Amino acid sequence: MHGLAHDRHLQEPLVSAAPSNRFTGAPEPGGPGRGEPELPLEPRAAVTFRFDRIRGACSGILETGWQTFALLVAVRVYDASPNMKALLVSSGSIGLMLTPIVLFAVSRLNMPTGLVAGRFLFVGAVATAVGVVAHHDLLFILSMMVASIASAQQAPMMVNIYSENYPPRRRGRLLSQSIVLAVIFSALFAFGGGYLLDWRLEMFPWIFASVAVAAAVAGWAMTRMPSSPVVVQLGRNPLQSLSWAWKDKVFGMMLGVWMLMGLGNLIVIPLRVEYMANPALGINASNADIALAVAIIPAIVRMLTTHAWGWLFDNYNFFMIRTVLNGLFLIAIMIFFTTTRLWMLMLGGGVFGLAFAGGNIAWNLWVTKFAPPERVPAYMSVHTFMTGFRGVIAPFIGFHLITHASAGAAAWISVGLIALSMLLLGPARRKAEAVSEARARDEG
Repeated sequence: MHGLAHDRHLQEPLVSAAPSNRFTGAPEPGGPGRGEPELPLEPRAAVTFRFDRIRGACSGILETGWQTFALLVAVRVYDASPNMKALLVSSGSIGLMLTPIVLFAVSRLNMPTGLVAGRFLFVGAVATAVGVVAHHDLLFILSMMVASIASAQQAPMMVNIYSENYPPRRRGRLLSQSIVLAVIFSALFAFGGGYLLDWRLEMFPWIFASVAVAAAVAGWAMTRMPSSPVVVQLGRNPLQSLSWAWKDKVFGMMLGVWMLMGLGNLIVIPLRVEYMANPALGINASNADIALAVAIIPAIVRMLTTHAWGWLFDNYNFFMIRTVLNGLFLIAIMIFFTTTRLWMLMLGGGVFGLAFAGGNIAWNLWVTKFAPPERVPAYMSVHTFMTGFRGVIAPFIGFHLITHASAGAAAWISVGLIALSMLLLGPARRKAEAVSEARARDEG
């Protein structure tokens, strides 16, 4: 069977012989209807939920620090070259590419996934602290890269914790609360950091000292989450998880959709700071305005809409959700990169925030709708590997396009890739339906 098989006690099918809540939006027999009170969380889920909110709050600081402020410092303090900026932006993606190898190694340690993930964040905290005290351009960029690479290893382990501990009908909504805390702290940190740098640019080490503390606290929270060791297929090849991309046809098609959409996004999303900060591109916005358009407004919109996206993820067909999200990213890119007017940039930032709100939940949890429970970490490692692959090459394409062509050219290439991904969602959905119908006939 094509990876859509499932343990009915832990996971519901993507599609089934009878209509399911994920495919039609209708509640399934025996499950709570809309508006009915939810049962209290079981102990493992409650403990996970409590500490994941601490992790989520800290991750908002980490996201803004390692992405927005690290690039801003590279541009305005160290005058980094395009290749160095691209390396810095792609460092998290390099980390994602390493996740299948790391997952393979972690499975041999027989250690709880929460403990291992927490230790990776401790590495990120130490690396960030080194970058703060170094006062050297190359060492700063390398330290931020190490921190981002280490942090990226969380993804397959966190989805394993969510799959084990959160009930399937509530995963999106439970995760959404951690994401809301992340965007609140991201907005506050971006706001304060932006004004601090406008006041005195040389104060940037204090920003990254805060990032190091946040990484350490997030790592501690992850070690407190109930978890079991990762289990992967026995074998000697650390990249063996990648074989699910062609063994499971539906999963492979969805990876192709994600590749096109993600490549389109990643070509231009890291350019938002460069586009607004570089005077050669005609804007030369203040640090506060950049933080407002790139971090604060998107964060506010994410905060207001994330819970709704979590509910939609739990109750509606994933293919429909993915189509809407891709359309929102397409619109945001067209608005943001085809204007120099600040109010249009703020509007584009708001649409990005709306798309990020749903995209974050979808990125973290979508494999739970396609993978059997015992293969969730393996499927997620394939997804993160592919995310990392496109994330490594896309910033180089984007920075060179904006340097040698124009921001508009980069935007239109991105729009084309995202539009193509939306066209491919139709065949992927039909294939998923065919697989589920064939399984239903076999079981009948």
